[in-house]
Amino acid sequence: MGLMEPATRGWRGVLLTPAVALAVLVVPLAACSSGSPGPAASSSPAGCGGQPATIATERCYQTKTENVDARIDVAQFARYSAASAAGRSTILAQDSAWLAARAPVCDAAFNTGGTVDGISAAACLLDESNARLDAIKGVTPPEARLKGTDSTDPNQLSWYTTPEGSRIAEIDTQGDQTGGAIVAWVIVGGAQGFVVNPRQFYFQDGSFTDPGVPEPSTPAYYRVLAGQEFQFSVDYSKLAKDPNAAKSGAGYFYAPGSPVAVWS
Repeated sequence: MGLMEPATRGWRGVLLTPAVALAVLVVPLAACSSGSPGPAASSSPAGCGGQPATIATERCYQTKTENVDARIDVAQFARYSAASAAGRSTILAQDSAWLAARAPVCDAAFNTGGTVDGISAAACLLDESNARLDAIKGVTPPEARLKGTDSTDPNQLSWYTTPEGSRIAEIDTQGDQTGGAIVAWVIVGGAQGFVVNPRQFYFQDGSFTDPGVPEPSTPAYYRVLAGQEFQFSVDYSKLAKDPNAAKSGAGYFYAPGSPVAVWS
């Protein structure tokens, strides 16, 4: 992850300063990176799995992230140019807060000490930038369909990135005495933090819904600060009443309004 973040901070630090913004945008982003230069940002590698070495995989994600960041710059410069003085200050403040939180958000989860942490963190940076670009452009992405797991290794979890840059993962921890399941939800707060509302995390299978019961230790509307990790558990004790035996469409949903992510 360290391959691209310091350089990104540098060129994004002057982002949206009108006299230099357009000039910054045409500078090859990879040339700004620390260490050995990677491929040009315009190369758009098709995938980052199957690279010959860890460093190559990280550089692959770095290049993808730089490409997305360049698109963020273009979108934000257009917004900045058309904004009032107050609007410009808001844009700068929001960009600064998001960028300052991005690396800590990715660092918070991936700290097992293994080399795979670097790859996971680099992929996380790309996810953060993609979510940011969608939010800036007002794009609503399709519902994320993610893989559930009982692993507690953060590198094995399937993470959803909110438009605000928070990260969410699900762990199937254990069954309960009713034939249900206790699920742990893992939250990493983005730039604006994340307010935990257990009602937004439920099980659904067609018309059957189990809202679950938060464990007693779960504080109501707890705010997870930027770059901090928080876990809470929900007991889905009504699963045995699900009339759909196949459960082919079943999953654990996160729905801050309409469902945006499901783990199955």
